[in-house]
Amino acid sequence: MADAESNLVPSEAADQVEVALETQAAADDGILYLNEYQYENDLVTDFARLVASPRRRGSLYVAAAIAALIGIGMLVAGGSWIKFGVVLIVFGAFLAWWSKNLHHTLARDFIEAVEADESMGGRYRRVAANEDGLMVWGKSGKSQFFPFEKLDHVLDGERIFVAMFADQGVTIPKDTFVRGDAEQFGSFLKARINKKLRIETKRKKMKAEKAAAEAKQESEPKNAKAKQRKQKKNNKKR
Repeated sequence: MADAESNLVPSEAADQVEVALETQAAADDGILYLNEYQYENDLVTDFARLVASPRRRGSLYVAAAIAALIGIGMLVAGGSWIKFGVVLIVFGAFLAWWSKNLHHTLARDFIEAVEADESMGGRYRRVAANEDGLMVWGKSGKSQFFPFEKLDHVLDGERIFVAMFADQGVTIPKDTFVRGDAEQFGSFLKARINKKLRIETKRKKMKAEKAAAEAKQESEPKNAKAKQRKQKKNNKKR
């Protein structure tokens, strides 16, 4: 052993000592994965691209088509329904436009939010993962902890992971790991998704959307009747 160590040049010996110290530090602090990066606009845009998934845009296109079809039906019905039909057709066109430009719209909004957020002291991020969750630090020294028990789902892109905790996302680039690597981290992160929480979140979202749709359906006939009564009164005055 002594002979092997004596054959090392000083730089190689120093490298081995540094690796040994890092390994010991990892065991002591409990950090399994460590990532350091600058949250530049290209990463924010990648985040927006993942959020604006084909499935989400497809849902918007379906809603746009339904609104347009109902609007056309109202135009055909004629009478007081024509104005409602026009409104629905315009709304359907807006949804179609929104779906087509969703990625760009979200990217702009996300970039503005990052630029306005000064709490982290800039765009530097340090993300550490242990068995319990993710800890995110900024240049200012401020940190935020995200427990895995609230991990809803994981977005896996070409360049980044995004760990979604309810309405908050933590971006982790794949090529800036200081400890661990992207392949191992991806498996580690996905294994900690709270499937029960994800199901409950979907149920709440579906319930809220259903309630909003029902409220809209109930209000439309009432608004139509109120408008008809108003028109009749105006006609009598004439």
